Amino acid sequence: MIHSAWRIPKRSARSPVPSREESFAALYEAEFSRVYGFVNFRTGNETIAEDIAAEVFARAWARLRDPGERDAAAAWLFTTARRLVIDHYRRAPLRALASVDESAYPSSRSPEIAAVSNERLAILGRCLTDLADRDRDVIGLRFVARLRNREIASLVHTSEGNVAKILHRALRKLRDRLATEGYTAIDRLEGVTE
Repeated sequence: MIHSAWRIPKRSARSPVPSREESFAALYEAEFSRVYGFVNFRTGNETIAEDIAAEVFARAWARLRDPGERDAAAAWLFTTARRLVIDHYRRAPLRALASVDESAYPSSRSPEIAAVSNERLAILGRCLTDLADRDRDVIGLRFVARLRNREIASLVHTSEGNVAKILHRALRKLRDRLATEGYTAIDRLEGVTE
């Protein structure tokens, strides 16, 4: 009898393993805002972004075996989000970022600054819609969802180095396009976009 006590598995001697529900809740808490932010960036519509993000997590609940494996689960979430955004655009016409509700962004200090910010948002929206879908995806995954190049590479099925090249070229195209619209780097330094 004493010998059988020594055969207690080490796993039971440690802290208890979280349940699937607890693991999923932790995943939801950690990743929802990033998934929602990415989808909102790609769709330009808060309501649609909420619906798609909710669908991503509904599918995750039904299909993810182990939501506790955070990296694998996050990759699955963003892959699903990208696919659902693509499906959305197959069913609905493209909507420019310029039509995104101003309430999605921090309020300005004065009406003049708000007007300039709205104009710049419209310009940015036009410039972003000129980019290829892949470029917008990579920009959104990097700057909105705050994923690392390695994570983006696994989502878009390319190498980490290629992600860096795509990102560099897309940002250069965006910067050049913004310059043709009259936006310069000095504008940003004036504090007008705060």
